[in-house]
Amino acid sequence: MADGKKAKKEKKEYEVKDKRRVNPDGSLKEDAEAPVEQQPAEPVAEEVEAPVEQQAQAPGPADEEAEAPGAGAEIPVPNVFETLQFVTGLLAEQAWQFMGLHLPVGRKEPIVDMAQAKVAIDTVIFIADKLHPHIDDEVRKAIRGIVSDLQLNFVQRNK
Repeated sequence: MADGKKAKKEKKEYEVKDKRRVNPDGSLKEDAEAPVEQQPAEPVAEEVEAPVEQQAQAPGPADEEAEAPGAGAEIPVPNVFETLQFVTGLLAEQAWQFMGLHLPVGRKEPIVDMAQAKVAIDTVIFIADKLHPHIDDEVRKAIRGIVSDLQLNFVQRNK
C-alpha cells in the first residue's frame, strides 16, 4: 500500500502559468491581460437585515483596536521646558561645531565660524535663564556646566 501512495504522488503534475505582465527585459508583454479588480463581496442577508441597534453594538475593527493593550494610550506631548532643554543641547552641539572642536556629521574638516558659535552660546545662555525657575537643581547644574565649557572654549579659540 505504501508503494501505491508513492506512485500517486509521483504521477501528480503541476502546470505553471506565468501571470507576470512584464518581460525580463522590462517591456510589457503583448498578451498580458488587464488586472482584474476584485469587487467587495455582497453582504450576507443576515447582516443586511440586522437591526441598526445590533449593528451599533457589534464590535468592529475600530472597537478591537481600542481594546488592544496600549492602543488607548496617547503619546505625551512634551512641555515647553522639556523642548527648550532639547534645543539647548542642539545649540550647544552647533556651538562646538562652529568653534571647530566637533566635526559635523559627514564632514572631514572642521568648520570655524566664531560669529555663529557666539550666537549659539548666547542663545543657550538666554534659554538657560528662562528655564532656571522651572527645572530641578541637577538639570540646572548640567546646563550651567555646558555654558561654562562653551564660554571658556570660545575665549581660548578667539585668542
